[in-house]
Amino acid sequence: MGLGLTAPLSGAHAQTTAPAPATEASILPGKIVYAQLTTPDLAKAKAFYGGLLGWTFQDRPVSRGHYAEALVNGHVVAGLVERPLPDSDNPPHPLWLPFISAPDVPALAKSSRQWGAKVLFRPTMIQGRGEQAIIADPQGALFASLHAPHGDPNDTDPTVQGDWIWNALLTSTPSASAGFYQKLFGYQVEAAPAPDTNQRYILESQSVARATVNPLPPRLPPNARARWLSFVQVDSVGSAAEKAVQLGGRVLVEPHLDHQNSMIAVLADPAGAAFGVMELHDTGLTGDAK
Repeated sequence: MGLGLTAPLSGAHAQTTAPAPATEASILPGKIVYAQLTTPDLAKAKAFYGGLLGWTFQDRPVSRGHYAEALVNGHVVAGLVERPLPDSDNPPHPLWLPFISAPDVPALAKSSRQWGAKVLFRPTMIQGRGEQAIIADPQGALFASLHAPHGDPNDTDPTVQGDWIWNALLTSTPSASAGFYQKLFGYQVEAAPAPDTNQRYILESQSVARATVNPLPPRLPPNARARWLSFVQVDSVGSAAEKAVQLGGRVLVEPHLDHQNSMIAVLADPAGAAFGVMELHDTGLTGDAK
């Protein structure tokens, strides 16, 4: 897959949904199992993603601020956290944070520091979800590690519109970044060169493609921080792009075919959080990764 000049991808598709709990034996280290949005306006985010993707929402009590879970067909696909933007010249940007499954979150957090990462939020048990930590990798890309006590969603459940189906890491150092995640999560790393670059890699676990590691797109400055970009399955990328604009969002990368002939686009919600949309087709590479 590729995002043209903005966020090239390659490899197979994988989902990151978090359906009903499985069993403890189904822990799948390296699988991206969840995503969380930090946004300054929860009501506006609900209206946008509900209207665009058909998500429904359940508000959850929290000690500070507001939090809601997003659901598709009754299973949880995401969390939405409301955090007002601070008064500063350089406030943090609203973003989507991927959660990567790990069997031992404290041990993973400790290892990440040894390999140059920063643990931004130490391992914490979250009721109903499990133990998690938020980490910035050596190039600054943010992600969370998660150990769900009831296990991870399996790799055979079919995906539908509104499910997460792919993830890409965009970084100025693809080879070094792939090596970091390989050491941290035990990924198998497969080179996946494309016409525009030979610095592209697929991260696999349990013989399933989980994500790609790609060069930062040329439109970003050379010193831009690395970031993860997650993709949601939609029935029509073109229609989703049009609907996003109608709902107050923006199209960052216009709909186009990627290197595996899947239609994709990159959108931003009204607060500016970026995410991708993708039509799921059988490209010959999707069997193991869905």
